[in-house]
Amino acid sequence: MFMRKITHKCKSVSRVISPIALALVLSACVTTPPAPPEPQYDITAPALESSTFYLLKAETTAGEEKADWYLLALKALIAEKQFAQADVLIGRLAKLPLTPLQLSEWQLGRAVLLQQKEQPQAAADSLNFLPNWQLPALQYQRYYQLKGELYEQVGNLSGAVLSYTEASPYLTDSFDKQQNWDRVWDLLVQMPSSQLNALSASGNPILNGWVELVTLLRQHAGHPALQQEALNNWLVANPSHPANTYLPTNLETLQAMDIIRPDRIGVLLPLSAKFAAQGEAIRNGFVQGLLDDESGVSQPSVMFYDTNGQSMTDIVAQMQADGIQFVIGPLQKDKVDAFLSASQNTLPTLALNIPKDEASAGGTCFFTLSPEQEAQQAALHIAQNNHKFPLVIAPNNGFGKRVSDAFSKEWEEATGEKAETEFFKNRAAMQKTVQRVFGLTESQGRIQQMNQILGLDMEAEQRSRRDIDAVYLVANAGELTLLKPFIEVAINPDVQPPKLYASSRSNNRINGVGEVGELRGIEFSDVPLLVENNHPAAARFHQLWPGLDNGMTRLYALGMDAYSLIEALPQMQALPEYRLEGQSGELSLGEQCTVNRTVSWAMFGDQGIVSVK
Repeated sequence: MFMRKITHKCKSVSRVISPIALALVLSACVTTPPAPPEPQYDITAPALESSTFYLLKAETTAGEEKADWYLLALKALIAEKQFAQADVLIGRLAKLPLTPLQLSEWQLGRAVLLQQKEQPQAAADSLNFLPNWQLPALQYQRYYQLKGELYEQVGNLSGAVLSYTEASPYLTDSFDKQQNWDRVWDLLVQMPSSQLNALSASGNPILNGWVELVTLLRQHAGHPALQQEALNNWLVANPSHPANTYLPTNLETLQAMDIIRPDRIGVLLPLSAKFAAQGEAIRNGFVQGLLDDESGVSQPSVMFYDTNGQSMTDIVAQMQADGIQFVIGPLQKDKVDAFLSASQNTLPTLALNIPKDEASAGGTCFFTLSPEQEAQQAALHIAQNNHKFPLVIAPNNGFGKRVSDAFSKEWEEATGEKAETEFFKNRAAMQKTVQRVFGLTESQGRIQQMNQILGLDMEAEQRSRRDIDAVYLVANAGELTLLKPFIEVAINPDVQPPKLYASSRSNNRINGVGEVGELRGIEFSDVPLLVENNHPAAARFHQLWPGLDNGMTRLYALGMDAYSLIEALPQMQALPEYRLEGQSGELSLGEQCTVNRTVSWAMFGDQGIVSVK
């Protein structure tokens, strides 16, 4: 057996090593102690790993930590679109004892899952943080902002505004605060006065201030100079309101606008020969708008030019000599082309028709009673009423094809589906058209074929199509009196009849239904002047010009709105979201400076026309 012999040399080495080791230990003691290990996960943060990773972690842990891994797995499953597995995990988490922070994450995850499954109302209803929970500010920020998004999706603008307002105290970044107040403002300006008044009852002083500002600016709608003054005065009177720090972007634009009101207006209309009656109706509406102007601003000088009385070159020369600063008109399409050519786009203009070559119009804006715009509005209205399979029936001519094309394009853009279209040649062919489109012709053919095959004279009932749930009729009142009963007869008694909609052409009688009782139940679009009950402008119009048909009333409304747009156009150009409540509809500015009209809807009822909100 060998034993190591301890020599002096060995002893000296060991003596040296021990002090060195001791020094290292002591050195470590006097330096900064190592930081405690940071948590490896944060349940309030987005999931960075796969759902499989988090689920494996959960299966190897217990207690509170197990729920944490499950909550992260839930986020990952939602991101991976594995909704069925996410539903299972929601149920599993519901059976675990959870802390308030975990419960808040569970609620948020469940709401996001329902939102992803296109159930926004259920998602909003599922969010209910308890008042006794003590949570980080980030949780309340996510809670209120998610609630706001969900309320927006279901059309609950009041709920969305309240939620975004509640989120504001929990936002720390200036950019986020600005974005949040911009969203609040954008929703408020969409809301009718009745909803704004209801919001004022919420008791939130900040929200009440926003509502007050919206109401104040609406009082001066169409008069940006007065709105600008009212805005600045309100900000001075409310120095502590967030609007002074986070003024919505469109109000900043309004505040910075350099507003110039033209002093001399030229109006180009046919006042003799062809279309003189239409020109006079627009002129009367324009003058009425001038007389109704109570803005307190000095009224402009207005000069009318007869587009049928002089060449366009002479009219342009006369306007230049008269010092005209802004032009309304012309009305006819060919006259618009001639005017733009003669004036070389040197005069700011609101044309009352669309030229053939819009690209050459330069800075000109356009405002017209476009039947194509009306058809587009009808497509959106029918889609919003949850119809899935609309049919368009229109006259077989250029007008009918333009309108039906406009409807079809808007329908496909809004729903991703195609709308069916049928055309009738004349009144005599209407019944055959309806029978063919609703499948009665084909059904009768099958019955005759069976009788021939079997050699029997069988009694059989023709079967109509069951897929059409709405019909948009481009027809006047006389044509509708034939189309409506033809459609009713073509539908089998055991089938839900389609809802009937019509364009403003159907409302071509002065006194609404009057003699046309057959139209009861048909919903149609028209200008507010003709469909809103007890409209003072309509009553005054019929007193001043009794006996004129509804077509002239629409042109009168066009003239009134043309006057309002003189001052409103700069504001609409600066603020694309701006809306003007006009006599011909709600006005907004679209592409190529075209004024879009949102029409009103009404129904032919037992006692006359009934407004449909």
